[in-house]
Amino acid sequence: MLSSQGLCMIADYHVHTRASPDAEGTIADCVRVAEKRSICEIGFSEHALLRPLRQRPNNFVPKMSDYMSCFLKVKEKSNIPVKLGIEIDFFPQEIEKIRGFIEKYPFDYVIGSVHVIGDWIFDDSAEKGEFAKRNVLQVYQEYFGLVRSAAKSGLFDVLAHPDIIKIFGNIPNVDFSPILAETAEALADANVCAEINTKGLRKPCREIYPSEQFLMILYGSGVPVTFGSDAHTPEDIARNFKEAALLARKVGYTQACTYEHRKRAFVAI
Repeated sequence: MLSSQGLCMIADYHVHTRASPDAEGTIADCVRVAEKRSICEIGFSEHALLRPLRQRPNNFVPKMSDYMSCFLKVKEKSNIPVKLGIEIDFFPQEIEKIRGFIEKYPFDYVIGSVHVIGDWIFDDSAEKGEFAKRNVLQVYQEYFGLVRSAAKSGLFDVLAHPDIIKIFGNIPNVDFSPILAETAEALADANVCAEINTKGLRKPCREIYPSEQFLMILYGSGVPVTFGSDAHTPEDIARNFKEAALLARKVGYTQACTYEHRKRAFVAI
């Protein structure tokens, strides 16, 4: 449903604060914006990188205890539901480490994401030149293979920005829909949500993650969805949610998922 302000009465489950290395604003700042924008609830999903990379240092995980204390104080005073999430980079060789981390904290939902192929951080603008050195179809095969592995791992409730590999506009010049169909089937089999992420509209690809084509395939496979702005500043919370909701409804979705204590419920779009 759309509010009188034109924003969607759905949850924004992909919000970062200054606790993440690349974001700004406090938890309280973000909740204030969310309340003004009439979204039904807000979920915080800071970056947790459990495999250190030289190019992408992580300063969040060691501060988790302080973060939890602040989170709970803001949650208690909020006028809308505030959910504890986490965004964890998926690495097949770190499954047990990821599982151990997840089990330590009372997350409402856990988002898995793929940003790295081997040691290549493919969504880093400093490394986008690597696309020109590789076969783009093979890159897509590797990326979506990791997305499928993340789904099958059983670690995650949601998979973030499921076709972020297109971030710089690199698209195979052949039909790759079988790769998308195989990936949608993997998410459906694992009962994992796909995220409709509006940050792609603010990136060179200028397209929501996932594309309309991929979202239609996900819908046809019975994969449920959540929504996320991938906000790294409070101003971006629920940004472009109207467009995202219209896209979701266009392909057939009428509901989106919400989570509490890792149990799924649904709200109307």
